[in-house]
Amino acid sequence: MTSLSVGVNLDRGYQMNNQHDFDWVFDHDYCGRILKGHYSKQLKARIAQLINIFQNFNTSANPSIPYISAWQENDNTGVWYEFAGQRLLALFNCNSCEVAEIFRDSIKKRCAYSYMPDSEKICMKIMESDELATVRDELRYEVKQNGTVEAVYQLALQNERSIWLKDQASIETYPDDHICLSLGALIDVTKEMKKEEQRQEEEKLLRKKQNELENKLEKQSKELWKAQLDMIYRLAEASRLRDRHIGLHITKMSHYCDILSRAIGLDTENRELLFHATAMHDVGKIGISETILQKPGKLSSKEFEIMKTHSIIGAKLLSGNNMPLLKMAKKIALTHHERWDGKGYPYGLESQEIPLFGRIAAICDVYDALTSERPYKHAWNSDDAFHEVENGKGNQFDPSLVDLFLSQKSEIVKIQDTFPVNPEIRFS
Repeated sequence: MTSLSVGVNLDRGYQMNNQHDFDWVFDHDYCGRILKGHYSKQLKARIAQLINIFQNFNTSANPSIPYISAWQENDNTGVWYEFAGQRLLALFNCNSCEVAEIFRDSIKKRCAYSYMPDSEKICMKIMESDELATVRDELRYEVKQNGTVEAVYQLALQNERSIWLKDQASIETYPDDHICLSLGALIDVTKEMKKEEQRQEEEKLLRKKQNELENKLEKQSKELWKAQLDMIYRLAEASRLRDRHIGLHITKMSHYCDILSRAIGLDTENRELLFHATAMHDVGKIGISETILQKPGKLSSKEFEIMKTHSIIGAKLLSGNNMPLLKMAKKIALTHHERWDGKGYPYGLESQEIPLFGRIAAICDVYDALTSERPYKHAWNSDDAFHEVENGKGNQFDPSLVDLFLSQKSEIVKIQDTFPVNPEIRFS
């Protein structure tokens, strides 16, 4: 404990045989119960001894307010004071018989601190007055077991002034008398606690500002994301108007790419970006003549060279913006016709030179093209299309991605069944 124990012998073996000492106690406004009650001589002698000792600390030079409180075990009558320092009485403007009740009724909060070995942190537990009233018996049992008390109380005084008192005490038990004594001192820590309250308020205000900023940024991010999606799908719609076969192709491509990216183990953010960015893989066809786009037969060599330029056209349309969605869409538009063996277009990239998202889109694009109706061909069945993808392993496609794609056959066929062959296709 404590300033009270410095230089003072609180040995229980002390005997008070001087009748004058007992008389002194009664002459100084004693309102306790033990010296007047049916308790053992040992306990009475101990109380008289402690009162005299604590009285020596009851000076203006001592910043602490000494007290001796007691309670009867197995009795809910509450705590009483065997000794209360004059400054405590002055603080509550009462006599020693009233201090226990006034102290109890003045409590607004009780703060207790404990060390948490697991986290190596100091934990603060705060109880409001209404909660405190329901757990007083448990708290008495706890301090009896610990042998000490350390807590901070916020009190509301009669003049509406709020103060904080730190309570530090040691506990003595007397089983024969069923009495527990709390030998302690109260220290005014109002200044320190108000600083702590101010710090907490500032911290609370800072957290509020941070939350407001985060919410604002989140809102802006959502609006930016919506703007990106709006731009992407407006361009996709423009592509669809030029080529009526591209609508379902875009939808299925997005789902196929999502299935494959999940099998790869891509994180949620990149999977979502890929799902939407894939819609732009053929956006460059906006710049290709409808004569070529709608030609029912095989393209000539010259026409095919023109068709190949849709990769570069698409990349140019998606350039000049650092938004993640558009950056990914640009890569896919530019590289989804590159081949693993370097024989693709527009740049002849090979192997790992081709961005991962371009390699994913390449497999899904070919599979959907094979299983879709076109003016110049019927749709293949899924088994033949899977076989063709497997034939492209290591030459047209990334071999590891082919294996993963083929491992997801059932999921891919579900997408085909969800989006059936385009009924608008007609053959001559």
